[in-house]
Amino acid sequence: MIKFVRIPAVLIAATALLAMPAAVQANHQGAHGKSKRCAKAPKVGYSVSGTLVSATADNPATIGVNEASMTLTVTVANSHARNSGEIADQDATTAGVQVAGATYTVTAASDAFSLVLDGFEAPDTPSVGDAVKVYGKIARSKKKCAPEGTTTADRYATPDVRKVTVTDSDPDA
Repeated sequence: MIKFVRIPAVLIAATALLAMPAAVQANHQGAHGKSKRCAKAPKVGYSVSGTLVSATADNPATIGVNEASMTLTVTVANSHARNSGEIADQDATTAGVQVAGATYTVTAASDAFSLVLDGFEAPDTPSVGDAVKVYGKIARSKKKCAPEGTTTADRYATPDVRKVTVTDSDPDA
């Protein structure tokens, strides 16, 4: 009698062990087969540094519209800024994305950024050659959550520039 009970008990236990990974997988997946971790794209830091090429101040007479913009020659950018596709690769023959020397423009019309002027004394204003740092956040979908064949640049959304810092580099008179 023990022989007849032992064989079905082993079969039931083996079936339960084989079915467990499928049940766990089904529990963590959403309606489209992706797990819950793919529901939201995390925002990561975005920073670009360079030298000022041109600056346009906001016209205070136009209420509700911000015309401020900063154009800079990029000297360095963090990995998220390089990989996002926002800055063109300057040397395709070198591995990775080379951004040094690229022109990058930030406009207040697309990003409501705060402008910080560091080291300026009245009546001094930003001039060509001043150091500029652009800070923000950018949403990036995870590699496992992106459709197959998606490029790294396509996994990044549009950057949300939050702050632009201009540091005075010329001596005040």
